[in-house]
Amino acid sequence: MRSQQDTWCVIGAGPSGLTTLKNLLAAGIPAECLEREDDVGGNWYFGSAASSVFASTRLISSKSLTAYTDFPMPREWPAYPDHAHCLDYLRGYARHFGLVPHIRTHSAVERVEPAPVGGWTVHTAGGEARHYAGVVIATGHNREPRWPEIPGTFTGAVVHSCHYKSPTQPVEIAGKRVLVIGGGNSACDIAVDCAPHAAATVLSLRRGYYLVPRFIMGRPADLRGERLLKLRLPLWLRRLVSLRAIDREIGLPWRHGLPRPDHRLWETHPVINGELCRQIDSRLVRPTADVVRFDGNAVLFADGSHAEFDIVICATGYRVSLPFIDPEHLCADAEGVPRLFMNLLHPTRDDVAVVGLIQPDSGQWGLTDLQAKLVARMAVAARRSPRAAAWLYRTRCRPSQSRSVRYVDSPRHRLEVEHFSYRRALERLITAIDRRLRVEVS
Repeated sequence: MRSQQDTWCVIGAGPSGLTTLKNLLAAGIPAECLEREDDVGGNWYFGSAASSVFASTRLISSKSLTAYTDFPMPREWPAYPDHAHCLDYLRGYARHFGLVPHIRTHSAVERVEPAPVGGWTVHTAGGEARHYAGVVIATGHNREPRWPEIPGTFTGAVVHSCHYKSPTQPVEIAGKRVLVIGGGNSACDIAVDCAPHAAATVLSLRRGYYLVPRFIMGRPADLRGERLLKLRLPLWLRRLVSLRAIDREIGLPWRHGLPRPDHRLWETHPVINGELCRQIDSRLVRPTADVVRFDGNAVLFADGSHAEFDIVICATGYRVSLPFIDPEHLCADAEGVPRLFMNLLHPTRDDVAVVGLIQPDSGQWGLTDLQAKLVARMAVAARRSPRAAAWLYRTRCRPSQSRSVRYVDSPRHRLEVEHFSYRRALERLITAIDRRLRVEVS
């Protein structure tokens, strides 16, 4: 077994892994990144086995609120870049910060386990094992499809949204009757993508959701929302202002025949899609109730209606899955979801973290950049600053603060965070540990 006593291992070279590698190196922590595919990009490497995006995918958060903290996206790019732009951005980031020499591609991690002498042993495909001082898992949480539990058997084609790539791949949509199950961003985007080609497109919803357009009065909707947050307006007033703006721009969901939400705005992960309303109004997409049963090529719905379909696309999310590490090493709950401080740090160990295990209501990469900065400082403190390490340990042991927004009890919200308050909490922690590191080192 090869030993790298001072080196940290970053697993995954997607958006979370790249910023983790960059911040560890910037803090003076030797690190290398193990990537299963032949290049960086993770989920945004369209066409690779790691990617669940489809041909028409673009960001649902604006580039300003998505980008890393120190690497803005080009001004000339659209406000909501597509997957090709995103991949170019990630690879440009890797080149700009000199990360490429520290990334080992074609290195699939098969097992991670605590080493008897401290640190971690990482086993990769082919039997190679290496010892590292610390490990950061950055493999994302859109890997294992969550399939709906529906009685009966459907005799047509059934695919999960992670396998959907276009109206021709993996199945031909043209002229077919298509049922999309789900109410999130993937479901709405896929319904919109299929509708111009299919003979019929039906969107099955378990509950009503608020839809938010990408632009409000010509400006990205999330930047409008960010302005309200910076003004420190109370939640009820931000809801009122936002609902009125959404209604003026695209109309609230029930004006288009969609069910009324059983929750308030922002109590579910935001669905960013204005085109769906237009397609419903044009009768290209028909919303319907939750699926109750399959019967051959027929589908029975909760409202008592039924219809026949050729293709069912299940846009029903993902299960958190980190198959290469024993869940107990990450304090996982019964469903395998790690119970970590701020969804990031182990409650007692300072040599392991999971970056990117969040689902924010806005852009993610800037948040994972801040997560990585905190992890890097944890590694520095563990090596050179016992007092700073002890302070961070005490902080992690404190009870978690209550969320600023109450989310609907649903599997999709297990990792949900309100981006503004989460970002401020990370910034405060980074500032506090930096102060302690400076005092102790000086």
